[in-house]
Amino acid sequence: MASNFSTVKLNSHLVDEARREAELLHRSIAGQIEHWAKLGRAIENARGFSIERVRTALAGDLKIEDLSGDEQGAFFTDLGDQFESPSSTLQTGYAKLGDERRAARARRRKSETQAQSTKSAA
Repeated sequence: MASNFSTVKLNSHLVDEARREAELLHRSIAGQIEHWAKLGRAIENARGFSIERVRTALAGDLKIEDLSGDEQGAFFTDLGDQFESPSSTLQTGYAKLGDERRAARARRRKSETQAQSTKSAA
């Protein structure tokens, strides 16, 4: 029976960790990553744990305090992942905020310089 494979890009740190773990457990690197993915899916589907609630909290529609301890752990892990690898939309938003901040500083410096010039002239 032929298997279907897909190529994905993964963080090199994750692949290095998978390589070390795979050697210990006599798995291929792909097998180790698949194993971790299956574990993650099982946890997300476990009783008392709702990935939907975590997603709702990440969207800002549910207080973090309302999540169970395991859900909070998943929330903070996902949040950390988002900071480490922001989406292109988020990167664009960060860039826009940076541009707006630089423009605001430039306007403030200009008005301060004008105010000092006015004081000096008086």
